Amino acid sequence: MKLGFALAILAGTAAATARADPFDETQGKLTEGMYEYKMEMDMGAIPGLPAGMGKQSHTFNHCVTKKDIEEGGFGKNKDSKMPENCEVKNMKVSGNNASYTMECKGENAMKSDVKMTFVSDGFDMDQKMQMTRGGQVMNMNQKMQGRLKGPCK
Repeated sequence: MKLGFALAILAGTAAATARADPFDETQGKLTEGMYEYKMEMDMGAIPGLPAGMGKQSHTFNHCVTKKDIEEGGFGKNKDSKMPENCEVKNMKVSGNNASYTMECKGENAMKSDVKMTFVSDGFDMDQKMQMTRGGQVMNMNQKMQGRLKGPCK
C-alpha cells in the first residue's frame, strides 16, 4: 500500500468523522471563528516503507461558520464527504465529552472509535481506526486538536 493513499484515506475519514457530529448535543460547545487544527497520525509499520514513515503530522487552518457548527462540519475540509457505506453509531454526549463509532462496510471496510473533549477554546479528539485494504489490516491512531485563533478573515 502506498503511503499517500493511506494518508488520503485517513485524512478524508478523519475529516468525515469530525463532520459526522450533526447532533444537537454538540452545539454550543464551539464558537464561530478561525481554528488551527493539529493532526498527528500513527499508522504503525507499513509494509515496504522504512520504519517511522507511518507517523505523520499536519497543521492547517479552517474557518468555522455558524452553519458548520449547526451541521456538524467543524472538522471538515473542502473535500470531506461521509464515505459510502458508512454509518455513525453509539453517539454519546456527556458534559464536554462526546464519543461515537463509525463503521464502513464493503471493499473499504473500516471501524473508527472516536472520543472528543470540548475545551474553552476548541476541542481535542482521539481516534482509533482499523482498516482493511487489499486483504491487509491496518491499525491507526490519530489525535487532532482544534483551537480557536480569532475571527475568520
